[in-house]
Amino acid sequence: MPLMDDNGQALELGAYVEAVVPTAGGLAFATTEGQVAFGATPPRRIHDGGILCAAAFDGGIATGGDDGCVKLVKADGTVIDVAELPGKWIEKMAASDGGGIAFATGKTVHVARPVKGIFRTIAHEHTVQSLAFDPKGKRLAVAHYNGVSLWWVNSDASKPMVLGWKGAHTLVTWSPDGKFVMTAMQENALHGWRLADLADMRMGGYPSKTKSFAWVDKGRYLATSGAEAVVLWPFTDKNGPMGKSGLQRFGLGALCTAVAAHPKQGILAAGFADGAVLLYRTDDEMEVLVAGRTDEEVPVTAIAFSRDGKQLGFGREDGTGGLVELPG
Repeated sequence: MPLMDDNGQALELGAYVEAVVPTAGGLAFATTEGQVAFGATPPRRIHDGGILCAAAFDGGIATGGDDGCVKLVKADGTVIDVAELPGKWIEKMAASDGGGIAFATGKTVHVARPVKGIFRTIAHEHTVQSLAFDPKGKRLAVAHYNGVSLWWVNSDASKPMVLGWKGAHTLVTWSPDGKFVMTAMQENALHGWRLADLADMRMGGYPSKTKSFAWVDKGRYLATSGAEAVVLWPFTDKNGPMGKSGLQRFGLGALCTAVAAHPKQGILAAGFADGAVLLYRTDDEMEVLVAGRTDEEVPVTAIAFSRDGKQLGFGREDGTGGLVELPG
């Protein structure tokens, strides 16, 4: 029996769920109609247009929209205007525990703080595809065509460290120990660099594009979407996945579309193209069905655990979703 049946609450969020992020007290959901919902509360319109990106930040949710606005929304209803760029679309976003928010409009990245506003603007040769702060919030990885640029956030340096590899890099993440930078690519593959010596690696074989990453079990594995099973790449030694194969784990025969990692345990959540959601435990490979596939097979677009790991939230393309209380 799915966990949703006994421990969950179905959500009607009204539009495509762009993001689910952990907050100070639970989970927040952001939709492409410019709305934000905290937990099971009704969605509230925050942007005049749609929300294009979001990130967990300062106990709330940071959002960027096609109205050119970046906002920080707290669970108590407080909305802080971080930046406004009229006529621009805020397309990509990342936030750090150190208080920084980075967001992209076309080829330009802006770095801001809620009170200070934008304090750095960085232009790139190619359109920015993804952003990620390192674990300490001091460096920013910017994915674009032909590689990744690494910038020191609080430096005025005009040139970044460039991790080069031909092709379009559409998603970027740092390993929790800060030793690896990994990207998803346009041609159904991953690429990565070990920063100590800039050795690089390529991982292919995906039937579809990877659109979601999650570092599981304190960084021992990088879980990815893009196949009809979750693919786990081992980072259990200094070489990471170099010379190793990805481990294909659990699935129901549909394409995996979104993954999330438990903040404290080796547990992974995954959503699929048929609307189903599963939990997987890495130590004993136990699987638990959270939600079965929907009648119309509507893909899961976003998924996340709460900060304490006691809740799991997910959203789908049609605005449906769920909030599940997890057993201890």
